[in-house]
Amino acid sequence: MNHQHLYALVFFAFLLSACAHQKQPLPKPATSTSSNVLEASSPSVIPSTTSGTQQKSIPIVTLLEFASDFPESSQDSQRKELAQTLQKISDTPDNLYQKFKAATIYSIPGSRLRDTGKAQPLLDELSRIKHLNKAEYGLLAILREHASETTRLNQLIREEQKRAEENQQKATNLQRKLDELKQIERSMMQKSLKDSNRSNK
Repeated sequence: MNHQHLYALVFFAFLLSACAHQKQPLPKPATSTSSNVLEASSPSVIPSTTSGTQQKSIPIVTLLEFASDFPESSQDSQRKELAQTLQKISDTPDNLYQKFKAATIYSIPGSRLRDTGKAQPLLDELSRIKHLNKAEYGLLAILREHASETTRLNQLIREEQKRAEENQQKATNLQRKLDELKQIERSMMQKSLKDSNRSNK
């Protein structure tokens, strides 16, 4: 694994550690045997941070594992994974996990499909969601940072390429002028030799 991949994993490991240390709800005090049986048989309800709706958190650990393994995949495997992810988003547009997954593919170092132009709309859409928990917001912040850094580096590369092209053009122009001066010098020497030969006759 190269340093670029390691940089990404450090962030993801930090987020994973933060998720693991989140406070767990205190157990309810036991009241009676009948109530305990009823409580055990009742389906668990995921708390919601939005009124009137219940939102399920995305599997952060699974997504972090995906982000860790994905850069090691071949380009063909990465393309297939992206195609499957985009198809699932098309089938279920409200699937947050798949949208986080697609944003991860487009953002993380080591991905052969990094594309900030495609990552940014997904990240903007996810950032507008109000019911994300702290771990999800943390992951979103990491992905946005990766996308921003990629944009910055691409801009630096373009500027460096432009400077290199300008320097190459300057070098080409200078070489042309030197060739012209050499040609003038040769012409003057030839003329001088002809004049000298005439005077000697």
